[in-house]
Amino acid sequence: PADISARRRGLALLAMANDLRDKGIEIANDAVRDDNAGNYEDAINKYCKAAEYLMTATKYEKNPVTLKTIREKSLEYVQRAEALKQGLAGKGAGGKKAGGGGGSKEEEEESEDDDVEPEPLTEEQLAKAEAEMKEELSKLIGMESVKKQMEQLCKQLSLDIRRRAEGHNTLDAIRHMMFTGNPGVGKTTVSRLVARLYHQLGVSAKDSVVEVQKGDLVAGYVNQTAMKTAKKIKEARGGILFVDEAYQLTQALQRGQSDFSGEAIDEMMKVMNETGRKSVTFVFAGYKKEMDEFVQYNAGLESRIKYRFHFDDYTVPDLCKIVNIKIKAKGYKMTADAEKNLNAIIDKNTTADLRSKYNGRLTDNLLQWAADCMNQRLDLTASGEQLITLTKDDLSEAIKKFQLARPPQKKDPALLGGEQVEQQFKMWGIQHLSAFFVRAGYRQLVDLIHLSKQDIMALGVTKDAEVRRAVQLVERLKQEHRKESLEMDALFVDPDSVDVKTWLEKRSLGEFAKLFERHRVDFEVLGDLTYEDLKEMGLNEVGPRRRIHRQIVQWRDDREAKKADAIRSRMQVQENKAYLESQQHNVDDRLQHLKASLGESGYVTGLRPSSG
Repeated sequence: PADISARRRGLALLAMANDLRDKGIEIANDAVRDDNAGNYEDAINKYCKAAEYLMTATKYEKNPVTLKTIREKSLEYVQRAEALKQGLAGKGAGGKKAGGGGGSKEEEEESEDDDVEPEPLTEEQLAKAEAEMKEELSKLIGMESVKKQMEQLCKQLSLDIRRRAEGHNTLDAIRHMMFTGNPGVGKTTVSRLVARLYHQLGVSAKDSVVEVQKGDLVAGYVNQTAMKTAKKIKEARGGILFVDEAYQLTQALQRGQSDFSGEAIDEMMKVMNETGRKSVTFVFAGYKKEMDEFVQYNAGLESRIKYRFHFDDYTVPDLCKIVNIKIKAKGYKMTADAEKNLNAIIDKNTTADLRSKYNGRLTDNLLQWAADCMNQRLDLTASGEQLITLTKDDLSEAIKKFQLARPPQKKDPALLGGEQVEQQFKMWGIQHLSAFFVRAGYRQLVDLIHLSKQDIMALGVTKDAEVRRAVQLVERLKQEHRKESLEMDALFVDPDSVDVKTWLEKRSLGEFAKLFERHRVDFEVLGDLTYEDLKEMGLNEVGPRRRIHRQIVQWRDDREAKKADAIRSRMQVQENKAYLESQQHNVDDRLQHLKASLGESGYVTGLRPSSG
């Protein structure tokens, strides 16, 4: 019963935080519109209101990640309000426009710069470009299937050039790609090669590649993700935008969790149908299984990706070739014995699984560690080729370090979002158990308080000592949650009922007052009583028992609603008061109060107004 009640209270607090946060974001969006329209005084007041709502939400939000995002957003609103205030006091505008509204003069001029088709390549220029591409492809180690696809791509682009030269249309202008494979297999290298090919053949205006990941595109608040993504798209205009680990953009959405990644995908899809030399070519890269799920999430996205390249893991002979190339590029060499045994050294001291996690990066680590071994072996009188020659022993000692080194790991998608739980388990010294709980969906601390010892064992925790430790952790969380809930309940006791006896009499249930008094039922436990609890108290008749239980449930639900209403009402009073004060005086006091709140949270000191 206590667990059910605690869960309801936890959900009520979460609902309060969500309502306050949503209201703050709604007001902030209005502020952005006023800001972009030049209504700076209204924008200042709304930025302040938005920050006030968000800071109030922090009192009821328990998720540390969400708290960080809310405080970042509050800081941004405060900075923008200060910038606008200073602008009005000085020369009008408050810097760059906010949100997604109105572009700058520079953007307008750029949009007016029409895509001018270059002169078509001559036969000599086309032949030269094709020859250079074949030469570049021949330098790539392994990647046989990728090389064949690149040759086919080069041939298609060359034929399209000839078609345009003769006045014919081309059938397909889509040129976006998806690269799949493990880390270190050359996906980024080939993307640069594609950029160079497109540029040489006149398909794109630049041969540049802008590399991004989810963190470069997605923000933690509404509307800002679209701006962040649009900025990267603009930076990549005329070249390639290489989105590494692109599958991370849809993983949270596929699990049904709220995420702003959808805004980033929408923003990219807006420009994926654009054609011309100044349009952006998108290359989405990542692990094969996850990337297949990524494109399946959005049919429109899948239809816009024409080329799919899969990069196989490097074989041992491939890795040996890469080692030789890198050694020569650095001006170093290997002894004949080392060169002869290199294949066996790698093959015998690494597994296929380990090589798949490193691939090309294995050669970098191997040479670095081999150089360390060489330095330890040489004395200070060494000279000449001794200083640049790696021996078989150097390589043999270096390869052993892979057994101790931790290879680069991708985050298991099933564990994403469970940072709170992982941190709590780490504090209790049982961090190795956190995966059992997070995989099962227990991603927040409030989820853990509903677990019993049997539940914990059912998740896969089998050792007695670990079960006891996990149970202690859960019990501690229950105590903390219970304490917080009781403190909240004390603020929302029915004002017309001084005690449970009066409460019963108001509901025509006074005949049961002595029974409740005998069992010492007060408002602290009233809301937790279940139908079975009432039976244990001696209420054996079904009719009275159902009547009392129905009243308890209704009272409990009303109390939770009153909590939320009280907080909303209090916030509305603060909002109206702050608005009136801003009209009578200015926003200085409100901004100072907000800055003080942010400072007390330990989040920021020494605020500086932003230009946008």
